[in-house]
Amino acid sequence: EYLPILVEEQVEVITLVGDIAENNKHEADLHAHTVLGRRDGSTKGGHLLEGVVRPTLEVTLTETPAHLRRRMHPDINAAWIDSS
Repeated sequence: EYLPILVEEQVEVITLVGDIAENNKHEADLHAHTVLGRRDGSTKGGHLLEGVVRPTLEVTLTETPAHLRRRMHPDINAAWIDSS
């Protein structure tokens, strides 16, 4: 479980990288990392758990050639991307 990092100000999304893969319930599952720029020039980063967009957010999605599924890996107890 990821530690929530509260951001209570309007910020700029500097980086948003991750994937959308099918989980064990056959649902789309977003796993994203982000770096947010604050007004004073400092940044906050981590896993994106939720967010509100004001006023806009530009996103480019790239589809991978393989069908991706996120499965729990029993040896490390973490989600793992599997294309088989």
